[in-house]
Amino acid sequence: MKKMNLLYAALICVFSLFFFSEQASAVSEKDNLGYTVNLVQSNTQIDPNKSYFYVKTTPGEAQTLEVRIKSTKKEEVRIKIYGTNAITGDGGTIEYSDDKTYYDKTLKEPVTSMVKIPTPSMTIGNYEEKTMKIQLTPPPKSYDGVKMGALVFALDQDQKEKSGVSTEFAYRVGLITSQTGDEFNNAQTLNLNSVKASIKRGKKMVLANLQNPEPKVLENLNIVATMTKKGSDATVKRKSVENYTMAPNSVFDFEIDWGIADLPTGTYTLRLDASNDYQEWQLSKDFTITNQQAKKMNEETAFKIVTPNWIKLTTIFLMVLALLIMFMTLIRRIKWEQEWKKIKIAKRKKQGSKTKKMKKKHKKAGEH
Repeated sequence: MKKMNLLYAALICVFSLFFFSEQASAVSEKDNLGYTVNLVQSNTQIDPNKSYFYVKTTPGEAQTLEVRIKSTKKEEVRIKIYGTNAITGDGGTIEYSDDKTYYDKTLKEPVTSMVKIPTPSMTIGNYEEKTMKIQLTPPPKSYDGVKMGALVFALDQDQKEKSGVSTEFAYRVGLITSQTGDEFNNAQTLNLNSVKASIKRGKKMVLANLQNPEPKVLENLNIVATMTKKGSDATVKRKSVENYTMAPNSVFDFEIDWGIADLPTGTYTLRLDASNDYQEWQLSKDFTITNQQAKKMNEETAFKIVTPNWIKLTTIFLMVLALLIMFMTLIRRIKWEQEWKKIKIAKRKKQGSKTKKMKKKHKKAGEH
C-alpha cells in the first residue's frame, strides 16, 4: 500500500513539473515582446514610490524625462513611441486613448500637447540598451489639478504585420503632471449630461453620458441606475455598479444593456444614485424613445433572435397537422357516440319486447 502511495505521489510530481514548465514557457513566450521599458526617476518626481512619472512642473519651463529601453533578444525589434491622454473607458476604468469623443470640453492643453518626442521610433537588438529622452513643456499659464496620460512604447505596425501578429503589444508608462503636488484623486463633481437610446457595439442600450469636469480623478464611484416610465414608480430597468473611476476632465457613457428584448417606446425617467468617499449625487433626466427610433434599433441590432424560415414553416405545418388530428378525433368521437346511442336504443327495444312476452306468458298461465 505504501509503495502504491509513493508511486502516485511520484506521478503527480512529474505531471506537475511538466504542466507548470509548459505553462511557464507559454507565458514567457507570450509576454516577451523583445524589449523592456524602465523609467529613470526625474528630480522633479513628486512621489518617488510611484512606478510611473508623477512630476512637478513650472509654467513654461521645459524638462527632460528619460526612459531606458532594453532588448531581451538577439533579433532586432522596431518600436514606436508616442504620448496619449487618459480617458474613462466604457467599463468605468481609466484607460489611454486618442479618441477625442472621450475628452470633455473642460480638458484644456492635455498631456499630449505638452509632450515632444525627438525620436518617435527606434530599433534595438542583440540585448542592447538605449535611453529615450522625452521633452515635457507645460503651458505658460498655470493650471489646476493634474494632467494625466501615458507614454506608449509599442511594436511597430509594419513589423506586426510581417510577423502575422494582430494584437496590440505595448508597454505604457503613466505620466501625471502637477504644479502643486496636491492630492489628485479627490474629485467631487459628477454631472449627467444626457440620456438616450442608441446602438453601441451592435447592442441596444440606454446610454447615460456622465461627466467629470474637474482636473482630478473621481474614484470609488458606486452607481445605482433606475429607469421608470415618466410619472410612474414602477421600475422598467435597473443596473448597479461599484468602484468605477473617472479620469480628469473626461466623459463616458454609462451603459444599460437592453439585451435581446425589443426596445419599448415612450417617455422615461432615468435616476442615478451615485456616491463615493467624499460625496453623494442624485441625478435624473427624462428621455423619449420614439416608435421610429425603437423600430430602427430593433431591426439594426446584431443581438437578436432570428428564426430561420424552415423553422417557421415547420411550426406552421405541425400546428395545422395538430389541428387536423384534433378535428378528426372529434368527428370520430361524435360518430362513436352516435353509434353507441343507437346500440343502447336497440338494446332497450329488445329488452322491452322480451318483457312484454314474459308478461303475456304469465298472464296466460294465470288464466289456466
